Amino acid sequence: MKILVIAALIAASAFAQDPVNVTPGTPRVKGPAEVPQVAPATPPPPVAPDTVVVEVDGKKITAAEVDKIIAGFPPANQQALRARPELLGQVFMMQRLAADAEKAGIDKQSPYKEQLEFTRLQLLSTAQLNTVNNSMKVSEDEEKKYYQENPDKFKEVKVRAIFVAFSSSPGSSTVNGKKLPAETEAKAQIEELAKKVQAGADFGKLAREVSDDPASAAKDGDFGFIKMDSSYPQPIKAAIFALKQGELSAPIKQPNGFYLLRAEEIGQQPLNDVFGQIAQTLRQEKFKTWLAGVQAQYNVKVDDPAYFAPRAPAQLQQVH
Repeated sequence: MKILVIAALIAASAFAQDPVNVTPGTPRVKGPAEVPQVAPATPPPPVAPDTVVVEVDGKKITAAEVDKIIAGFPPANQQALRARPELLGQVFMMQRLAADAEKAGIDKQSPYKEQLEFTRLQLLSTAQLNTVNNSMKVSEDEEKKYYQENPDKFKEVKVRAIFVAFSSSPGSSTVNGKKLPAETEAKAQIEELAKKVQAGADFGKLAREVSDDPASAAKDGDFGFIKMDSSYPQPIKAAIFALKQGELSAPIKQPNGFYLLRAEEIGQQPLNDVFGQIAQTLRQEKFKTWLAGVQAQYNVKVDDPAYFAPRAPAQLQQVH
């Protein structure tokens, strides 16, 4: 049991602390004493593979050898090892312990040999899935056919919008220097604006005068083109794509206000703009079809339910 505990502690101590910017592009909350990091103006010069970069237990280790070791870890841990090379000591210690275990024949003993085989099974099966997925081919004719048969997937609508914000604490919040009303008052305002537009009022003029979305208000409510894959909330996209050209939506409630939307133009994205998107979709569909076919070969029919009755799990052998 002591060996298992030591191994767990090694893994925990090696990667418990994430380095700065472990995942590129992911924001991280800075500590109070943390100094902002300044990116280097130029990348560091390349290191020749045969250059000795570290020494451990009297053994000099080259850049190529360290690269090979690091390549065996997940991306986040790779960055940790490069940012904190002292962690390599833990890796070499784990390698030593693993080598000692192999010399002692522990990898041939149960339950360890079964666990090693299961890990191998997981790794290779996942690698094969990735290989098959990446090998799926899509022809240009298939892309064109998909585009022609699925026009609604590539629909785009040019929208004008008026936004009336509200606050859960009326009078305490402001936008553009204006105190925000309660939800009920904001709803009444957006409904009144809808009536004015339906009666012939200039939508762009109203948006410029009353909309609480400054970016679109400055452009007479112009919200740009909305596509099926645009990152707007689903209720907004559903309302937009249900409109006919020139039609006005009902007020749409969002967490902080109400939208009034009008479809100015309805069209379809050009084929050249969506070739990559279509290819990815078709590859995924082909892969799912292939995977479903493989899975169908291995449906299990139980002949002896008694064999599968609950039983106590096998226990790991304790090492003293």
